[in-house]
Amino acid sequence: MSYNYLEKLLRPYMKSFNDTEKIIADHFISLGNEVVNKTLSNLADDTGLSEATIFKFVKKIGYDGFPNFKISVASNFRSIEERKNELIIFSDVSKEDSSYTIAQKLVHSNQVALDNLIESLDEERINRALDLIYDSKTIHFFGQGASSVIALDSYHKFLRTRFHCNYISDYHMQLSYATKLGPDDCVFLFSHSGETIETIEVAKILRNNKVKIIVLTGNHHTDLVKLSNISFVVDSEESAFQSETLTSRILYLTIIDILYVALMYHDEAKNKESLEKIRQALSVTKKGGTTR
Repeated sequence: MSYNYLEKLLRPYMKSFNDTEKIIADHFISLGNEVVNKTLSNLADDTGLSEATIFKFVKKIGYDGFPNFKISVASNFRSIEERKNELIIFSDVSKEDSSYTIAQKLVHSNQVALDNLIESLDEERINRALDLIYDSKTIHFFGQGASSVIALDSYHKFLRTRFHCNYISDYHMQLSYATKLGPDDCVFLFSHSGETIETIEVAKILRNNKVKIIVLTGNHHTDLVKLSNISFVVDSEESAFQSETLTSRILYLTIIDILYVALMYHDEAKNKESLEKIRQALSVTKKGGTTR
């Protein structure tokens, strides 16, 4: 069984492509692995576009030239059986890459993912999430595994606001604590798959208690999204064979940053006061700081 590497490679760029570039992208995807047997001249004949236009397209998606592009396709268009025992982090990174090439590809991948994120966000969704927070007394952050790390980072950030905040890492504690929450609480739930059973069970309790739920996930069609009041679904360029959520982690934290900054300016005086109190409390941890 093979997967379409080109579809995975080109999907994050689709929203930024113009009409001509979309023609090339669609043709590449339809060709699949056969694109490695094509020349620029062949592709120009197939699409009715110039060789220069196709060359510029290849450059736009991060390759030095058409030969390098074909090498990448050939090395990545393999069967799942051939790839399943390999370390797969990003679909366009291979073990033959130098450390600097890996660095270039990862930075480029993150840049593309962030560009796509701003295209997918809409003001109404952001404002609806902010309204849920404004109408709450306490904000909570829950996740499992790697998502728990993102929840902790988010908690650490929102702790600087005027709101009381809470973070719990243990699943049993999350279940127990969820029974204590109600309409005055807002809970952020993080799950990249959107199918984490533990997080869904927590969401069910929260929903029954009329708690406001904001979900950050990578999957549109899940029970977790259905249980939420508002959800942010991120699309990332990660390999279909990896369990890590490398690029998506950056996207989740960026969404949290957006909400945090907007929140800080909403009630600026109280948030400044809260932030200053925290800075004063933390000053004893720095060299030359004063104790109380």
